[in-house]
Amino acid sequence: MNKIIVTIVTILILGLFTGCISHNNITSSAIDSNNKTDKISFGMVKKYIKVGITTQEEVIKLFGSADNIIMQGKKEIWIYDRFKIETKSSSSSDFKYGTLILIGGSSKNNNSSSTTSIETLTVIIDFTNNIVTDLNIRKGGY
Repeated sequence: MNKIIVTIVTILILGLFTGCISHNNITSSAIDSNNKTDKISFGMVKKYIKVGITTQEEVIKLFGSADNIIMQGKKEIWIYDRFKIETKSSSSSDFKYGTLILIGGSSKNNNSSSTTSIETLTVIIDFTNNIVTDLNIRKGGY
């Protein structure tokens, strides 16, 4: 029963995102590889963002504009949120035929499965006077 509920929820979520994507005529294969915001990764953040050294301009060149910006006094907090949804499905069919005289027909067994995984990446960068003062990276998936 839980598998059915998870499958229904997954289909609804994917349908929502698919509708948004097709409305904007963007598909995952059509995304420009030069789009800097798609290149943000845990490794890139650890490699290029250095507390006390990296500037706001360097962050923009690497990752583009932040998804959210919070101002707290003289401190700016930039938040980058990324997620990737991947669905893998497989199906197999077993056809069993009998003679019409002995069994009277045929039967078909369908075995199909679908797996959906979601990976998330949240990067929170604090700036004071245009210099990185704190860095938090959260990577997860389910």
